[in-house]
Amino acid sequence: MELSAFVKTIYKFLPGICLLLITSNCFAQSNPGGGLCDGNDGGPDGCPLDTGVIVLVVVAVIFAVTNLYRQKKSLQA
Repeated sequence: MELSAFVKTIYKFLPGICLLLITSNCFAQSNPGGGLCDGNDGGPDGCPLDTGVIVLVVVAVIFAVTNLYRQKKSLQA
């Protein structure tokens, strides 16, 4: 029975996680234009997010959700 409640909780947060991934991917692929990422500062052209950063954000969100779920469950007991 506990697994069913956990799956239902994950399905509540799944659209938000998908939205976060889609928007971060869109911003990572966009052309920042002028500023520090224009290639004239001696650095690489453009400033896309590294894949590792996106993975780290996803892991952090999953870790936070599971910790909050466990904390909520321990307060109910």
